[in-house]
Amino acid sequence: MKNNLTANKVIMCLFMAILFFSFFSNPVLSQEKRVRVIAEKANIHLRPDKRSLVIETVDKGTILTLRQTRRVKKLWDYVYFTSEKTGISKSGYILDSLVEKLFGGIKAVTLDEGKDKSILHFRQAFWGVNKEHVLKLEGKPSSQEFMDGLEIVGYQQKVAGMKCKIEYIFKEDKLIRAKYVFLEQRKYDNQYIADYKIVKDFITKNSELPSVDNINWLNSLYKEDYSKWGLAISLGHLEYVSLWSTPETDIMLKLYGENNKILIEVEYSGIKFKDVENG
Repeated sequence: MKNNLTANKVIMCLFMAILFFSFFSNPVLSQEKRVRVIAEKANIHLRPDKRSLVIETVDKGTILTLRQTRRVKKLWDYVYFTSEKTGISKSGYILDSLVEKLFGGIKAVTLDEGKDKSILHFRQAFWGVNKEHVLKLEGKPSSQEFMDGLEIVGYQQKVAGMKCKIEYIFKEDKLIRAKYVFLEQRKYDNQYIADYKIVKDFITKNSELPSVDNINWLNSLYKEDYSKWGLAISLGHLEYVSLWSTPETDIMLKLYGENNKILIEVEYSGIKFKDVENG
């Protein structure tokens, strides 16, 4: 009888240990670790083997989340991600040599790399600089327009691996706001949701969460059918909004629909210059 009780206790302890490690190994419940693709193209395989089925090919700059931090067979990272083609979450294996780790604290308030993000306010510029300064940094603009007392200087480049219009917004020859307007055209509407997540990852640089991260349903017609969420966005039924704030800058990322067109925009606002714009 005593031996049976002892055996039961051992089994119970093992069961609890399995539950504990299962709980904390769940990628949703544990602290997420992300990697960024550094190769121009990288294959994600079904198994940790180059001969295994390729389930997705991703571009340089794509952010992937590790399912486990320890490498498989010393060469492979086990990752999960949202497919750009279908908008469906998948998991697979990618060679560790094709990615870089994004562990640690936030370093960025812009989508650009290789600069001191704690100082710069937008790309290579500070709030309050004049147009001439921005022209020296960015070169000849692709567009210039005036609207409601504001001058908007535009450029077209790739940001986060996607075609993008960059807008510098001046009032009284002072930089007060700036925007990224993404221009990629996707075959499937749900792919824009994946794009939104990629842009959000670039802003957060892995660990800093937005102060607001909302999915807003304005019409719940397609709420229970994820395959139609992209359609819901295009119809204006659904929008995604994330907000960040630093001592110098407010940042708003938005995915929304307008006239059956889906838009992803990031707006950066100089906090000290809000009165200038409203004055």
